[in-house]
Amino acid sequence: MKEETGAQKQGWQRTAVSVLLSAAVLALVWPLLKKGTFPLWELTGTLLGLLVLLPLVLRPRKAAKLPELLVHDLLLLLSASTVSLILTEYAVKGMSIGMQKSIWQGLLCYLAVYLILYLLCGRAHLAVCIGQGIFLVYLLIDHYVMLFRGTPVMLSDVLALRTALSVSGGYSAPVELSVLHVAAAAVLFCACVCLMRRKWRVGRLWTLPVAAVLAVCVFGGLQITGTGIGFWQSSRSYSELFYFLRCAANTVVQKPEGYGADRIGEIAAEYTGEAGVQQPNLIVVMNESFADLRVIEDFETNEDYMPYVRSMAGMENTITGNLLVSTFGGGTANTEFEFLTGDTIGFLPFSSSPYQMYIKQQMPSLASRLAEQGYDTVAMHPYLASSWNRERVYERFGFARQLYEEDFAADAERVRYRISDSEDYRKIYELYENKEPGKPLFMFNVTMQNHGGYEPADYPNYEDRIWLTGEYEGQFPDVDVYLSLLRYSDDAVRELIEYFSAVDEPTAIIFFGDHQPNVDSTFYDTLFGDTDETRTRESKQRKLQTPFFIWANYDIEEEQGVQISDNYLAAYALDKLGCGLSGYDQLRLAAHENVPRINSYGYFTVDGAWHDASTVGDEPALSDYRIMQYAHLFGGKNRPDGFYNAP
Repeated sequence: MKEETGAQKQGWQRTAVSVLLSAAVLALVWPLLKKGTFPLWELTGTLLGLLVLLPLVLRPRKAAKLPELLVHDLLLLLSASTVSLILTEYAVKGMSIGMQKSIWQGLLCYLAVYLILYLLCGRAHLAVCIGQGIFLVYLLIDHYVMLFRGTPVMLSDVLALRTALSVSGGYSAPVELSVLHVAAAAVLFCACVCLMRRKWRVGRLWTLPVAAVLAVCVFGGLQITGTGIGFWQSSRSYSELFYFLRCAANTVVQKPEGYGADRIGEIAAEYTGEAGVQQPNLIVVMNESFADLRVIEDFETNEDYMPYVRSMAGMENTITGNLLVSTFGGGTANTEFEFLTGDTIGFLPFSSSPYQMYIKQQMPSLASRLAEQGYDTVAMHPYLASSWNRERVYERFGFARQLYEEDFAADAERVRYRISDSEDYRKIYELYENKEPGKPLFMFNVTMQNHGGYEPADYPNYEDRIWLTGEYEGQFPDVDVYLSLLRYSDDAVRELIEYFSAVDEPTAIIFFGDHQPNVDSTFYDTLFGDTDETRTRESKQRKLQTPFFIWANYDIEEEQGVQISDNYLAAYALDKLGCGLSGYDQLRLAAHENVPRINSYGYFTVDGAWHDASTVGDEPALSDYRIMQYAHLFGGKNRPDGFYNAP
């Protein structure tokens, strides 16, 4: 009788401890749902709180049968996934997620990991404890990487762990209250699960129904919430694990054949760079969505939408042509990346976003090499600094200054709701007039005026100036808006050229569009005469072309109809302008002679033949280029930085 009483007492003590632990877990987790952006989504926060609570309160009876135990396993794995989601989001970015659906995307990703652990362990409590340990380590790493670098941890960081450890000595990891908070919550949750009064032995075969239900939840849930990422958005728009896993597929880049220190040295010795005879002010304008849709097929308008830019063909000291880019309707930063680094998206995984995935530390760029030559280097974008991780990337590229929308006057001229190209260029004039005398200026300017969408509306500071006529009149109102915006841009280009035509210092302007606009797809289909689904990859290249020009207020050789891709443009322009060339410039110009255009879809050889991206490794003219691009992005300490800088 005494033994029975002792067992009962021990049982009550165990239950009391378990209840206290459950209360402690809830006390640590529940308040986090009131932080960051989560109060905006009250129902979502309440549902997440219930998912944490249910298996801690609705525990199986001591004599529970198999179905009851399996249901509890299911609830417990859901609870563990929710706890991991909440703790990670709190530790890394204070529960601030830009999109509500990404909360559920993240939960499903955590659930998928716990499902795998459940199948491997055959025991829910083991899966929970192992999973909590894994995600605790993950969130701590992600927390400190975000603290030190400002961007989340990526698969490439894991693969470069040795390099990360070698540089980590320069950092000290402060023990913060948030870190202690999440660690305590994770440990207490595991203790609470292990002390539950239930039998855990469920036949491994019977775990399959639970696994099947969870698999359906994960697969079906991701079908509903979607798996895509808008890479232009900050990583803060997404839950951490979802962002990590979604980017992981596009993160790994294989070393090209022949890559090694010896071959890198041989290539660097072959291309040694060349000193220039000019050091002009360099004004680079990457104009948002600036494109001539007549490269696809001709169509009628009430008047020309880019008369001045078109008139520059044949103008004195001017080179004009078409630029092949890797993106359509968006992906501005990829066009930036190719121009500023000279690297091509064609050697990287399709749909990758280098600004988020690969630019993790200082690296040679057009900005850094011009800074070494005494240039004042300025990056400007009259919109948000957070888009595309630009602030950190520009810093790593070596820009001395960055200007964004907040650097413009409150009453700055706008077209629709965005700072106009004319106002944008007036800021360039201001920077030029106030620069240090004798110090050349390098300005990299990403405009914003023509950004989509283009649906007709009662826009401020805007009037319809161009519209389709003939057979398309009135059919595509968004195209009319877009073409009218081009006319505003064309007028601003004329102002830009006229201003710098009057200055005494040698100055050059490199102007190009980042991509074609995402207007009504039916308009494109009508011009092509087919649909995107039936269009070949070669035919699609017409949607990946934008105009470019190189203009100087001093003597350069005129050219028209130049066909080139974005990755070559900086080297080509510097060569034509008489500026110094790096070894990497010379290498790219040599590749350009045989492969004049390349993008993420494939490449054109000098005979005009199109080759799909899958064959890029078989093209001899690109072999050395691939090796030195890999060294540029991923070479680390083995990267010969001097090769990428002009002598």
